Amino acid sequence: QGGYEIYVEDRKSGLALYDKLFEVGKKYDVKPGCPNLIERLESGLLSYGNDIDIDDNPLECGFDKLVNTDSEVEFLGKEALKKIKSEGIKKKLMGVKIDAKEISVNGSMDLVDEDNNLIGELRSGCYNPTFKQVIGIAMIKKPYFEAKQTFKIDINGNSFNGTVCDLPFI
Repeated sequence: QGGYEIYVEDRKSGLALYDKLFEVGKKYDVKPGCPNLIERLESGLLSYGNDIDIDDNPLECGFDKLVNTDSEVEFLGKEALKKIKSEGIKKKLMGVKIDAKEISVNGSMDLVDEDNNLIGELRSGCYNPTFKQVIGIAMIKKPYFEAKQTFKIDINGNSFNGTVCDLPFI
C-alpha cells in the first residue's frame, strides 16, 4: 500500500501544506487515506487505542529493541522499565489466528484455554483472505505467550478455536 506520512508541528502550516499537496496532486487523483485493516494486521502495524494503550509498556508491545535502558540518556519511565526488564514482562502483544470467517471487535474479547483460564484478550481482528480465517492482535498473559498456544473465543454466542502466533503475520 503506497503512501506517505508527513508530520508538521505548527497547525496553521500543516493545514496550508495539506491544501497545497491536494491542489498539486489533483491531476494525480491524490486523496487522504489510512492503512487498510487487513494490511495493518498482517504487518503488525499497531493502532494506539485499539492494540495498545496507556496501560501497556514498550517491552510488552515488542518495542524493546527501541528502548535502551542502559544508556546515559535520562527519560520518563526509565527506572520503571528497568524494573520490568529485570523482573520480566507479565503480558505480551502477539498475533492470533481464529478458525472463523467473520468477526466484529467492539472492545476487548477474552481468550481462554481448554480449562477456561483467561489467557489474554483480543484487541483487533478481521477476516483475512490470505489465511482464509480471522487474524488479530491480542495481549497474551504470561505464561501463555508462546506461539502455538491454543485458545477458545466467543464470537456472537459461538465458540471458535484459535492459535497464538508471532507478529507480523506476513
